[in-house]
Amino acid sequence: MFDDLRGFLAHLEDLGQLKLVKDAVSVKHEIAAGMRKVSDNQGPALLFENVKDYPDWRVLGGLFATRKLVALGLGVPQDEMLERYMTLEDKRIAPEIVATGPCKEIKWTGDQIDLTKLPIVTHASKDCGPYVTIGMQVGKDPDTGIRNLSIHRMLVLGKDKLSLWAPADHHLGRMILKAEEQGKGLPVATAVGVEPSIVVASQARVPYGIDEFHVAGGLRGGAVKLVKCETIDVEVPAMAEVIIEGVTIPGERVPDGPYGEYPGCYSDAKQAPVLKVTAITMRKNPIWQTALTGMPVTENHTLIEYGNAAVVYREVKKIVPEVKGVNMTPGGTFRHHVVIAIKKRAENEGRNVILALLSMGIGLKQVIVVDDDIDPFDPMQVDWAMATRFQADKDLIVIPRLACSTLDPSCPEARVTAGMGIDATAPLKDHWRFEKVEIPGVDQVKYI
Repeated sequence: MFDDLRGFLAHLEDLGQLKLVKDAVSVKHEIAAGMRKVSDNQGPALLFENVKDYPDWRVLGGLFATRKLVALGLGVPQDEMLERYMTLEDKRIAPEIVATGPCKEIKWTGDQIDLTKLPIVTHASKDCGPYVTIGMQVGKDPDTGIRNLSIHRMLVLGKDKLSLWAPADHHLGRMILKAEEQGKGLPVATAVGVEPSIVVASQARVPYGIDEFHVAGGLRGGAVKLVKCETIDVEVPAMAEVIIEGVTIPGERVPDGPYGEYPGCYSDAKQAPVLKVTAITMRKNPIWQTALTGMPVTENHTLIEYGNAAVVYREVKKIVPEVKGVNMTPGGTFRHHVVIAIKKRAENEGRNVILALLSMGIGLKQVIVVDDDIDPFDPMQVDWAMATRFQADKDLIVIPRLACSTLDPSCPEARVTAGMGIDATAPLKDHWRFEKVEIPGVDQVKYI
């Protein structure tokens, strides 16, 4: 695997999956415009080498703009991603603490701290300001000291302050509230520009109390090297490009938003905790990494896909051992809609799958269950199954008022949604009536 982000970029350049952009670009909208284009055109990743007003910086964007780029980051064939991801996610390897690392080659403390000197990007037209979008936040539970690794957006509030949109039902948000109950701020470090396995691990849906650096070790096949921060008791990736150290201010909240979020719509202003920056360290000739979210498909979506698919697959397998496919759909933002293909052995197994998934609280709004002769990744086949194997009066399930974590603007109130299940599996009785019409001898036709 890759020791650092730069090793992965060199690999992508060799494969023609990284474009070095020489044109002068602004951090306001222009970098994001390029990222939007490569997200829509299946790559490549972009390394901007001529950033206006930031001559000492390069800015990386679109690193995970496609599923192919995510697969390359893990060294896994794209068509084997879910199976290999689940295997590697469970193979956890503890991180290794080292004395120092490249992330400490340059240090800003005290009056040197100035977030405006970092090329932080403003993305969408109605975004309220520049956001750190793919920083790996590292915090520790105030009681146990166990680390948590996650990604939360951060709005620049000044030279030494950032918002930290970490909702209470997310692990880092829970840690912030636990610290506040003790009258303290939570030390949080944000690592920008790390190797791919760390980014993917941050999106794993593992239980609270599991250190995602252990997951990253499994994904990369070796321990992640961590180094202690300068001003807070937190460990961070030694090979990161930039580290922002800080402590949340107990009880302080600021409006964060509007911001173009993963549903493809703007979130309104949310009350977010505030982080007081205590140090910034970085590598020489640093690379700032930004990521795009918004209308699917962007990096926000590709990074969450396999973590969500894995937790759905495992839940379905408890009910129906023969799971043939899980498709977290792109239009459903890889979060809200899923199509499951199963080998049904008993009537109503599809209904059990629907109810189990909607009750998980991970934001699913629509679950479609099909038979194993349907490719869940083929919209035409799924539509055909619904047309021929589904009746709304008996095969539709609607569950109101489900607790969830979502920025979906259609939700009637915060963290509440409704779920719909469609059982498009054929009945076992008289099953022949629901089989696909097949023509014998097609494979033997040689004249076409």
